[in-house]
Amino acid sequence: MKLDAQEIKHNYIVRMVIFSVFLFKKYRKEENVYRQMIVNFLRKKVGYSIELSLECGPKIPKQEQRDNLIDGILNDEEIIYLNLVVVEFRTSYKSVSLQIDLNQEDKYDQYLYA
Repeated sequence: MKLDAQEIKHNYIVRMVIFSVFLFKKYRKEENVYRQMIVNFLRKKVGYSIELSLECGPKIPKQEQRDNLIDGILNDEEIIYLNLVVVEFRTSYKSVSLQIDLNQEDKYDQYLYA
């Protein structure tokens, strides 16, 4: 078994990025607040600042959100918005680009709870 300190640190950072994306997902509507919460969390957990680029999915106007919510309540349907978050960051080991769907948390269980 090969032990490489940079690879271990890199894997830890990837786990923390994925964890933070799900931890602060309720702030996703305000992209600047969402990004700042993730950056602050990573700075505390990793110990230094990493180059992080964060893009949230398409913006849905408030009126359309309201209409979808009302339709969902009246028709007894669950409306699932596209909660796609694209995260790109660079560590000393390599660059990473992730597309994370916030509606599929069970897909990322191995990263979140391992």
